[in-house]
Amino acid sequence: MGAVLALDYGTSRIGIAVSDPTRTLATAVAVHRAGRDGPVSAFVAALVRERGVDQLVVGLPLTADGRLGEIAERAQRFAGKLGEELGLPVALVDERYTTQEAERLLRGPGRRRSRESPDAVAAELILQQYLDAAGAGRDGGA
Repeated sequence: MGAVLALDYGTSRIGIAVSDPTRTLATAVAVHRAGRDGPVSAFVAALVRERGVDQLVVGLPLTADGRLGEIAERAQRFAGKLGEELGLPVALVDERYTTQEAERLLRGPGRRRSRESPDAVAAELILQQYLDAAGAGRDGGA
């Protein structure tokens, strides 16, 4: 079993986090910036190779009441296309409020390095949520 890579989808920036090989801990690693960092699929493919990734997770920005809005539909299309291009399975994770939580963590006293991007930290939160849920399923929640 390899690492898991998560993406916090955005139209101009995509935050990226990767798990450790045991799929226990998520870590913010990068931000892809449209127009600056080349094609996102190539950017992610390089991280997939470097980090031994065999699973993708994409945050699904549902509306406050849990419905799919325009951005969530874009994120779904992005996830499907990326998974197909990279030949990896993709899980979608409800990411409501992760950006606000990431910004709160970055502002908190001594909590995070101030240079970290809220986008990458949001991806870390999405991934940790996924890992925690998967871990609870593996060990029966104990």
